[in-house]
Amino acid sequence: MLSIIICHRNKALLNAITKSIEDTVGIVYELIVIDNSNNQYTIFSAYNEGVKRATNNIICFTHEDILFHTDNWGKKVVNHFNDTQVGMIGVLGGMAQSAVPSPWWTNNYFAKSARNLLMKNARKKNKDLYLDYSNPFNDSGKTEVIIIDGLWFCIRKELFTKISFDEKTYSGFHLYDADISMQVHQYAKNYVVFDILTEHLWSGIINKDYYTDLVTFSNKWGNQLPQQTEKVEIDYMLKYNWHALRNLILEMKRTDFSKDFIEAIIQKYMPAVTKMHNSEWFKSYFYLSKIIGYPFTNRIFYRLEKLSGLCKIQGDKKLYIKEKILLN
Repeated sequence: MLSIIICHRNKALLNAITKSIEDTVGIVYELIVIDNSNNQYTIFSAYNEGVKRATNNIICFTHEDILFHTDNWGKKVVNHFNDTQVGMIGVLGGMAQSAVPSPWWTNNYFAKSARNLLMKNARKKNKDLYLDYSNPFNDSGKTEVIIIDGLWFCIRKELFTKISFDEKTYSGFHLYDADISMQVHQYAKNYVVFDILTEHLWSGIINKDYYTDLVTFSNKWGNQLPQQTEKVEIDYMLKYNWHALRNLILEMKRTDFSKDFIEAIIQKYMPAVTKMHNSEWFKSYFYLSKIIGYPFTNRIFYRLEKLSGLCKIQGDKKLYIKEKILLN
């Protein structure tokens, strides 16, 4: 029923997730491990190789640094795909994607992301598990998104006659999830599901390569962006574009992009963003940033927007002491 593909680099993590799958999946499955311990694959080529080997009608792609906290989650996956409009499911995702290069989680700031994930709080000495959960429309079972995060996701196998992980455009380990989400979105719908709980064992740092590939992603899909789901209010993208642009510039500053490159990005996207929503508030952000710097300006505007209600972060983090949490 399920083909589960793992791009493998760490033996201890592989052993842990293999046992976790065996203990919890609850249905017949095949495990396809693509050995990338010598870095011979990109994530795109590894997953394409896994698709070639897969024999079942639903394919799950997973990082090896996760554990499953839901018994019989395989049955739940199958049940979701019994809905013929479902093309892809995951546990994290964004309900809007701007033409401005932006990660799906930029939606978190403006309250239109869907999240259902256990993590450990690295800032706490006891590193308690917390549930990062957001369901803005209180949907039952699942909610539609545009982009699904690559931590764990499943795709209907028949779609791979029309789609594939894009090895020609990208050459590393970033944006494979956003790109395949956009491909699936052309033929079916993407959903974050709330009845399958996973735990992420490690939280990475976003580097310069990620934002370089993010620009490549936006260039590739520019003619089909922006996108948002039907439940998101019509004028959502007007302000979200500004949030996306300002976040992009801030992160490019943080990851040491050249001044010329950043200025080129501003010149490319600012006119379109301004045309859609000619906001003095957001324009003043970029003006002030040139005087006192982006990080300091961002802290000021973030606090003011939170107080004013312009920023509405959806969902909260609930701490748990127990090591294992099961969803019935």
